[in-house]
Amino acid sequence: MYNKLNVLFFLGISLTAAAQTTTLPSGLFRSAEGFQQNQVLLGVDCQSEKHRIRLHEFIGKPFVTVIHSGKSYQYNKDSLFGYRDCEGQSFRFVADNQHYPIINPTESVLIYKLVQPPIAKAPGYTKLYFSKDARSPVEVLTLANLKNAFPQNHPFHDRLDAQFGNGGDLSAYDAMHRMTKINWLLKESR
Repeated sequence: MYNKLNVLFFLGISLTAAAQTTTLPSGLFRSAEGFQQNQVLLGVDCQSEKHRIRLHEFIGKPFVTVIHSGKSYQYNKDSLFGYRDCEGQSFRFVADNQHYPIINPTESVLIYKLVQPPIAKAPGYTKLYFSKDARSPVEVLTLANLKNAFPQNHPFHDRLDAQFGNGGDLSAYDAMHRMTKINWLLKESR
């Protein structure tokens, strides 16, 4: 009996560990719906397969090239929502062939954090953006823009003013509720 319990116990731990190490596949998101449902185009498990996503950033080309299973595929950036890299970071394609990192891909109001490190004498910067949801356009993250995105939700406006009226990081994470403060305030206002 003791041996059977040990075997079941260690089997349970092994299955739990295997489930925790499972990563989301890298690949392209064809649409906002695909992003929300974690459906990737040309996806691979980066732990066992390889592919390469070329963004052509320095050249400024309007397409992305994916080398997948030895073949090359090209897609216009404006016909895609974005992509997920092998580190699990999701990005959204926006105007001017840019791609913005999404810091909270599982939440409804998406926050994008664009970090430019200093180059030579030019200072670096961090810019924050948001979209009301995956289908909505990307806007600069300000208190006024958040209120404009939800014009009829006055309880949300009041909560935003109470939390961020005197300043503060609009992209802040609420560890207690395991989501960004903005999304928690929106959830509480409904």
